[in-house]
Amino acid sequence: MGGAGTFPGGQELMATLGKKAGLNPVVHAGSIGGSDHVSFYKKNISVLGMHTGGHDQYHTPEDTIELINLEGEKKVCDYIFDTLFKIASKDYPMGFIPQD
Repeated sequence: MGGAGTFPGGQELMATLGKKAGLNPVVHAGSIGGSDHVSFYKKNISVLGMHTGGHDQYHTPEDTIELINLEGEKKVCDYIFDTLFKIASKDYPMGFIPQD
């Protein structure tokens, strides 16, 4: 994931919630990655870009449902839900921290 360094305590939060979800996320503080969320970052809005990795069939016609790791996807979805719930339901400081 990229962007955890764009808000205070982001790296620690994402690592802690990852452990709770049974995951060991690769948390990049200084990298924001490259997807739709970059438009928000460019407007000084904190971001998180999550990706579960690619494979030879990624974004090709051969990328079929049989390749989906459903158990892993459930863990990732729980992780994302916990992240959103934590940030939205608490008095969490969401200041913006620009990355170099």
